[in-house]
Amino acid sequence: MSSAVPLPPDGPQATSGPDEHGAALPELGDPAERGTLEIADRVVERVAGYAVTQVEGATAAPRRLLGINVGDARPDKEASVDARVDGHTATVDATVAIGWPASVRTVASRVRERVRKDVEHITGVRVAHVDIDVVSLSTPSAHRRRVQ
Repeated sequence: MSSAVPLPPDGPQATSGPDEHGAALPELGDPAERGTLEIADRVVERVAGYAVTQVEGATAAPRRLLGINVGDARPDKEASVDARVDGHTATVDATVAIGWPASVRTVASRVRERVRKDVEHITGVRVAHVDIDVVSLSTPSAHRRRVQ
């Protein structure tokens, strides 16, 4: 059972008197003067890169050398993402591979939705625009036939 504690008529106040353990509490200033929280571009990039890989049909793009894929798409890695944060708004550029035969338009739409949702949920930054550069269509790996 809890009991109500009457508050002063002008609301709760931060005091520097002792708390229930005998320690002095610091006085809190006006919330507008306590400081700000800035989310770095790199934080949004990491969140968005991971969000891309959570969409079925989208993976991180394979490494490329002189325009030629070197290796396969990397489903276990974050996608390559560049982000620019301005205040509480970000723009995101993602480079992805899409699995064949998935619809590029459908997968890209899901990627945009997932990036917006995850970035806003985790960082509090609204994503105004997501550019997606599809650089590869990845095919399922074919198993080599064994000759017996």
